[in-house]
Amino acid sequence: MFSKTNSQKPAQTTTTETAKKSPQRPAASAPSILGRDITIVGEIRTDGDVQIDGQHEGNITAATITVGEQGAINGVVKAKSVHVRGKVTGKINASLVELAETANVQADITQDKLTIANGAFFDGKCSRRKQKSASSNPTPTKASAKSA
Repeated sequence: MFSKTNSQKPAQTTTTETAKKSPQRPAASAPSILGRDITIVGEIRTDGDVQIDGQHEGNITAATITVGEQGAINGVVKAKSVHVRGKVTGKINASLVELAETANVQADITQDKLTIANGAFFDGKCSRRKQKSASSNPTPTKASAKSA
């Protein structure tokens, strides 16, 4: 009734069945954080999020980039969204760019949406990304005219 073989088999079967039924999903990962006491020279590329609280000399490509109040980037920043509370020098290319009141940005910004808080410092050129919608460049149609 309480033998080892009987108690282990249902547990193994249940574990195997559960693993087959539920597909494994990648866990939501925390952002990669560059601490205040770190300086990196080089390029950073990731599909995840990056938070810069230290110094970075080089280009960064990520899904979301956050520059902390003590953080500084000198290079090209490319992401879906960029949140700046520290210093960025170079270029920013993102769908969403937010400059907090403590931001110091000396960069050219290419974006879809830009928010600049009162007190933020921005010195550079700002331009919108090219719109890919068909309605922005309508193709002319020829009207058929009957000659009488």
